[in-house]
This record gives sequence, C-alpha cells and structure tokens, in this order.
Amino acid sequence: QMGTKKGIVTKENFEDQLLKSVNEVLEYTRGERELRTHTATYFRMPPKFSKTKIKKIRVGLSQSVFAKVFGVTASTVQNWEQGLRAMPAPACRLLDLIEKDPDTIFRLMSDGKTS
Repeated sequence: QMGTKKGIVTKENFEDQLLKSVNEVLEYTRGERELRTHTATYFRMPPKFSKTKIKKIRVGLSQSVFAKVFGVTASTVQNWEQGLRAMPAPACRLLDLIEKDPDTIFRLMSDGKTS
C-alpha cells in the first residue's frame, strides 16, 4: 500500500493506480478476481402540486385533519389550497405517497385509535 486513500487518484499516484487497475482487469478476465459491485438508486424529486390538485387529493378530509397529517396548521393547508404558499418539498413527497396509496399511508401514520 502506498499510504493513500483507496481509490483516490492524485498526480503523484496516477501511474500506480492505473497499473493496479489494469492488473485487476487482467485478474478478472482470468477468473482470478470477483468484481465488487454496488447499486445506485435514483430518487426522483417530489412533484409540485397545484392548488386544485391539493384540494382534489384532500377530498373526504377536513382541512384541520389534513393539516394534522402534515404537522401544520389548517391555515397553512388553506394557504396551499389558495395558492398563497407553495407546499414544501417534504410535504409534496408525502402528498405524492398519499395520492398513490392513501389507505396504506394513513394506516401507517395512524396509532390505530379512533376518536
């Protein structure tokens, strides 16, 4: 080892790192080495919701109950629905999940008690 962090290529270690990589490729092609792999997951940005869409998704819930779902005040929900305020990204992410599967999301969020 050269005392540098693994995988970081610098001007000083470029040739050594390149040679090491070529040797690893040769070892792999000879069946002497397994390649390490990893999976990268891409998470899309939460969608933005129009005031009309917010109202449509909320149907069946009062503004105050809907506000409890998001941990905000009823007046904040009212501002979202009137277009006076944009929903923040975390709220949009939750609303997106609610729109896709409201039963599951509400079941996961509830404490199981009815009032």
